[in-house]
Amino acid sequence: MRARTVLTRITVLALAAAALTAVPPAAADTAPPPLITDDQGRALILHGLNTAGSAKGPSGLPWISRADVAGEARDLGTDSVRYLIQWKNVEPSPGQYDEKYLDDVAERVSWYREQGMHVILDMHQDLYGPAACTGAGNGAPAWATFTDGLSCTPQEPWVLTYVQPAMLRAYDNFWNHTGKHPELMQRYTAMWQHVAARFADDPAVLGYDLMNEPFGGTRQFGFFEGPTLTPFYQRLVNAIREVDRDGWIFVEPQSLGANEGADIALEKVTDPRPGGARLVLAPHFYPGGVDIGGTYSGLTKLLVDAQFVLWRRNLPAAAKRLGMPLWIGEVGGMPATTEGAAEFTADWLAMADDLTAGWAYWSNDPGSTGVFADGAPTALGRQLARPYPRAVAGTPTSITASAASLKVSFAERAGVTGATELWLPASGFPGTPNVASSDPAGAWRSSWDAQRRVLSVWSDSSKPTHTLTVTP
Repeated sequence: MRARTVLTRITVLALAAAALTAVPPAAADTAPPPLITDDQGRALILHGLNTAGSAKGPSGLPWISRADVAGEARDLGTDSVRYLIQWKNVEPSPGQYDEKYLDDVAERVSWYREQGMHVILDMHQDLYGPAACTGAGNGAPAWATFTDGLSCTPQEPWVLTYVQPAMLRAYDNFWNHTGKHPELMQRYTAMWQHVAARFADDPAVLGYDLMNEPFGGTRQFGFFEGPTLTPFYQRLVNAIREVDRDGWIFVEPQSLGANEGADIALEKVTDPRPGGARLVLAPHFYPGGVDIGGTYSGLTKLLVDAQFVLWRRNLPAAAKRLGMPLWIGEVGGMPATTEGAAEFTADWLAMADDLTAGWAYWSNDPGSTGVFADGAPTALGRQLARPYPRAVAGTPTSITASAASLKVSFAERAGVTGATELWLPASGFPGTPNVASSDPAGAWRSSWDAQRRVLSVWSDSSKPTHTLTVTP
């Protein structure tokens, strides 16, 4: 899990003050937001887990088994996964790709395909790579790590290692801020193109998360996202489109600040594919007060609530500015035993519903923030297993969910086929669910798949809007 910790605390406090004194935003843009869609044009609301922190290790593979994936689909209703891979495992030496590693990844992707789940391949890195600071990080291979002989001592909390001299230099060399290593971004681009070519025809692979939590070294915020990160993403998008025309491409802002709700300086990336862009803004949500180990109560809760306000205002607005759907690539990570943990989880779930945005919880690893224990969902897992619309045959306008109720409103959208699919947990819906529609009686129909726990609803396409209400 992420520990935003001391490095961001000053930033967080400033952001909180800004949120509490902010002028109300201008009149809302009423244009419908861009959507992540499937091959029937339905809006996808992606609920899933990150798989997994264990994939940061030497093998680059997560701890999961085929049965674990089946359990996620069955007990949590997840329709997607953010699956971690690492550059060092894909390309252990320059231009030489480890096909055995990619075969191992493909095998695990097939487990998700068997469950009808969407896979987002995430090229993960933290602290650049293990060679940057005596094994502290993950991501980049040793041959792509240039620290120029500077010192690095791993710090506690770990995030402070980012400001060690060797760490800053490794990033500055990767981004070619030093002018010494333009080949590094070129090799990274070629590596991604190889991965995309390998998985372009896999129906389970929805798309590619280009880099986990980019860090700009000695250049941050507008000095990094605009002049460096944006053109880097453009090169990656162009390269991937040469081998995969249709996959969705997920881009992240820098983590510092954005994770806590600061506005971002990414500029528009264009998608050369015919038929419209398939680019997604994929920020993370790690409010500093919670992620530095605090409770969700008292003054810490005030701090975190301010970051909720900021995040809800700035990140959806950035997605609209960039013309991209919004997806929360990482969220969560609060130990279940911490005071206010259940309330924090309920609040971020409600925020995602309000934004009609999907999410990937960090993570499915066992432990205090885990969703399974001894093969059964934990209290946190049961909280995540809430009813939701997996696929919406139109443009979703509102989602309201609780343990045993679901209300979904959506507007008709041209070119959409198929049913709206709602996943309903057994805990809240033990029998065949009751469903009501705002459509005229006899003009719509539904079907209940008890094994998959999916309610399919075909609405009256002559009506401009629809509301579905489901109860036990």
